[in-house]
Amino acid sequence: MANEVQSPSAATAAKPRVLLADTSRSVRAAIGSNLRDRFEVREADDGEAAWQAILLDGNIRVLLTELGLTKVSGLDLLTRVRSSKVKRIRELPVVVMTSEDEGHDRQRAAGLGVTDWVLKTTPRAELLARLDVLLKLSATREALAESQASLESARTVDPDTELLNPQFFDKQVDKLVSYARRNLSDLALICIRVELSVSQADAWEGEIEQRAKLVGRTLAASIRLEDLGTRSERFEYCVATQSNGLSGILRFAARLRKVLENVEAAGPGVEVWTCIGVATLSEELRRSAEELRALAQKRAQQAQTARSRRIILGAAEGVSPGALDGRGEDGSMDINLALALIRAGRGSEVVAHLARLLDQLNPLLRLVRQQQELQAAKTEGEGPGDKLPRIPK
Repeated sequence: MANEVQSPSAATAAKPRVLLADTSRSVRAAIGSNLRDRFEVREADDGEAAWQAILLDGNIRVLLTELGLTKVSGLDLLTRVRSSKVKRIRELPVVVMTSEDEGHDRQRAAGLGVTDWVLKTTPRAELLARLDVLLKLSATREALAESQASLESARTVDPDTELLNPQFFDKQVDKLVSYARRNLSDLALICIRVELSVSQADAWEGEIEQRAKLVGRTLAASIRLEDLGTRSERFEYCVATQSNGLSGILRFAARLRKVLENVEAAGPGVEVWTCIGVATLSEELRRSAEELRALAQKRAQQAQTARSRRIILGAAEGVSPGALDGRGEDGSMDINLALALIRAGRGSEVVAHLARLLDQLNPLLRLVRQQQELQAAKTEGEGPGDKLPRIPK
């Protein structure tokens, strides 16, 4: 029996909370006594106290106020509520208590967005009924907002993989591309094609699809919050990430490969083979998000066709898949990529591109030579100055 008896504090907490704002203590006492059976009543004796209560107390469901408040008038309080940037406050039901001779103020309050009117002498049963209606309408609106949020989430996130839907992914990558161009930063698209080794004899209907979804969930749990991921095809996944250099992207792609090829990525007893292609915005700043993804997908397909374990970068563009022997087409090699390959001990892959790389460097070399000539022309009395490095002719 003791477990069935609700404590006073629990009973109070279960009641909707109403803020009652009126300068008259006797009015607050009379109206409050009419409400306390059904509502938890919080009182304020002026407009400023009422406003502070609304700001700090997120459990207030209805504001019941007079217009003749001190410090902050009822009209000003209503204006603050309806102009608030906080949705909870902006949509708070506001019931104004008036007397018979406040017709002018009622017109002004109506223009400010008052929810309902009652007389201070309104019978208890009618007052409770009107507050109940407002609370039901408010609960319905909140449920509708939650439903809309769920629908919006369903449109942007694939519940099977917890990755973004491809359409939303492309929109977000477009924003990242614009940001990267404005801030002269880089962006990388990593495309991962997977192959699952499942024994056909023991496989059940739909198993491959379920395993592929598990791989997607593993990928979603492995990327950072600031990264974007999607399932672009049945056995293909794409990740967009801000780039801090090719070496960092290579490490990131290698980490994703290690995670996905873990024995549990697609569930027990299934091996995952990954083929990875990478495209960066710095290769060609004019590329759109769609073109960047298409290029990464092309390189991943090259790796898959060649059964290559390498992460295919720009140097593989136009090359027989997996070769990475430096026979790339024009525009496939830039200074950043060349330096990354050299630092990785793969300088032989840069040799075929030296002529194009020198063309890229020539403007800088000419500038350095011009500055050297200017320094040489200075008089000896000016001192040695800051000497530039000597560039061989």
